[in-house]
Amino acid sequence: ESSSGVSVQGLYDYWLQGVAGSETQNYIAYAGTQLLKSTNVSGTWSAIKTGLESGKEPCFETFKALMIWASTSLVDVPQSWDGSSPTTQNLGASAPRFAFMAKHKNLLFAAGVATTPSRLYFSDTLDPTVWTGGASGSIDIDPDDGDRIVAIVSHKNELIVFKGPNRLSVHRITGSSPSGSDAFARVPFVAGVGGIGQNGTFRINDDLVFPSPRGLHSLAATAAFGDYVEAFLARPILTLFQDQLNHSVLNQAWGCNYQARGLAVWTFALATGTAKNVCLVYDYRFQPGRWATWGLNTPYVNAQ
Repeated sequence: ESSSGVSVQGLYDYWLQGVAGSETQNYIAYAGTQLLKSTNVSGTWSAIKTGLESGKEPCFETFKALMIWASTSLVDVPQSWDGSSPTTQNLGASAPRFAFMAKHKNLLFAAGVATTPSRLYFSDTLDPTVWTGGASGSIDIDPDDGDRIVAIVSHKNELIVFKGPNRLSVHRITGSSPSGSDAFARVPFVAGVGGIGQNGTFRINDDLVFPSPRGLHSLAATAAFGDYVEAFLARPILTLFQDQLNHSVLNQAWGCNYQARGLAVWTFALATGTAKNVCLVYDYRFQPGRWATWGLNTPYVNAQ
């Protein structure tokens, strides 16, 4: 929460490549009903978009020199910002009203459209503003199976698609182009394990980690053990995860790879409220990894 009392729903580090071998860093924040930018995280912030719906889950991506923003709002449309214009722009008239996205194979993939929850969209090649014609298209991932696409991540030359939050499944999008001999294809990966949100899914080393309604998972361990409890990254703290967190807001979890310290960190809300006030921390420098909690009143507590 900011000093003005406005809820900050998400932050993003947006870099622009200069023409003389230098880069410009911009910090982006979705706070209240605005998108804000600053070149100094402790300095002055100015609005580049106002009038947004507040309290929605945002997603950010950089593609073709644009900062692209979307959210779970059913009203707001995806936005883009070039780093110099005074305001953002609507991403494009043909862009679906998606909630999250990921760049992959020189395309922008997107999902989270409320009216087509199992549809994966992709833009034209190197043009995130064009979603009809050219190389753009879509792939349906088991429509009407009781789940929706909840996260997508480019990983090891494939796009990994997570569905949830009920039956749960993970899918792989193989191939390198919309058509031809190496066309995109959906390959089911595992059933009974799936994701719950885009912002809690990220890479550590050569693996992909993600939260689900049942726990915290590693894609590599899931490949080896499927949906058995042995596959759970958070197996040592399953009781904490299942009994002490607010599961109604699990989909709002954020996570990051604190690579300099060898830590994977997720923020959650304890069962007593909805505000994110505890971090589950996985120290992957050890084998097996070690768990701890960071909280408002417990800076470091061994969770094992």
